[in-house]
Amino acid sequence: MEKQIFNTTVVIMLFYVLIMGFFNALIGNYILVGMIGFTFICLLYVYKLLRVNNNYKLAYYLFGSLAYPILIFNFYFNDGNAGPTFYIFFLVHMVMLSISPINKFIFWSVLNFIFFVLLFYAGNFFREYIPQMYGNQEMIFLDHSITYLGSLTGVSLLIGTIKQYYVSQKRKVSEKGRELIKANRDLNRVNSQKDKIITIISHDLKNPLQSIMQTLELLKESDLNQAEIEYLHDELLKITTRTYQMMENILDWSSFELKNKQVKIQETDLRGLFENTLEILKVIAKQKGISLEIIYYQNPIVRLETDRLLLIIRNLIQNAIKFTENGGKVVLEVSSNEDEIIISITDNGIGIPEEQLKDIFQLNIKSTFGTNHEKGTGMGLHLCHQNAQKLGGRIKASSSPGKGSNFELRIPNGFD
Repeated sequence: MEKQIFNTTVVIMLFYVLIMGFFNALIGNYILVGMIGFTFICLLYVYKLLRVNNNYKLAYYLFGSLAYPILIFNFYFNDGNAGPTFYIFFLVHMVMLSISPINKFIFWSVLNFIFFVLLFYAGNFFREYIPQMYGNQEMIFLDHSITYLGSLTGVSLLIGTIKQYYVSQKRKVSEKGRELIKANRDLNRVNSQKDKIITIISHDLKNPLQSIMQTLELLKESDLNQAEIEYLHDELLKITTRTYQMMENILDWSSFELKNKQVKIQETDLRGLFENTLEILKVIAKQKGISLEIIYYQNPIVRLETDRLLLIIRNLIQNAIKFTENGGKVVLEVSSNEDEIIISITDNGIGIPEEQLKDIFQLNIKSTFGTNHEKGTGMGLHLCHQNAQKLGGRIKASSSPGKGSNFELRIPNGFD
């Protein structure tokens, strides 16, 4: 701040000195014109130290050490107490205070007062030794008026510069404060999400992994017949599949929440995009005795983030399988209109109670159980909702308890 004020002050004083030099030349006070020329050169050097050499300390001490000797010279050759030197005293003092640290305030104030008292004393009691430069009262009035106006302008500009800097810094502090609040809010959100992920991993992954370990130990150490071994194999497959799906959800969700992934846009048809994913989901459905029917009314071409779309489809179908009884049915229907694609997933499962349906897409970090006690994380539908929004689309859910549910996804085809 001090450097900026010092720069501005030196520029102001350069203009002030030029005006005073021109005025003293008009009234014929050429001694002061010479002194003003010397002052102008000193101020230029101070300005160079500040702007070019970036040497604030030397500029500060040079300015302070030259100011009062120049004022003494001006006092002597400008009619002493009858002249306007003491106006400049106040201006110089204001400048020194504005560019000095607080611990130097007393020094410069005392110095200013001492010089003022000494010069005022000399002007009163040794007046005969001071040259009389004014020719008439009009010149006294004019010199005082111009000097006072210059000093008043200098003080006003100085205070204006300080005020402007204060307002600017206050605005910057306010902006930084808002940025810090936002950063703190984001950090708290990320930490909260991390805590949730850790909680999920510690509770929802630990138990299935322990179950897998125990089953493998049982296979290794126990004397089992073929039917029991096949049963344990089936259980291992179920546990491993559920654990993998759970881990996949967690990783997808954490990546979505905590990272800014680069958008990867692909252009493809939906039948080709869904083929591999649906084959895996058919196997999962078959293990539960559920029929997964796929109907393409059209095979639209899309241009979008295919990973997000696959994530939504995978979660919605897995969710439908999870909450459908053995022997039930899940239907995937794909259609499109001019601007968007419509994907509907319908099941004849247990349905969703009305009180839960209104908050179905909210984050609910707790384990949920399917019709075969399949354990989930409560993140799947929230993850679908977030990714649908990222694709510029929306998901609508409807359900009848005991009869089944329907989820309809509408997203732009990406060719707008």
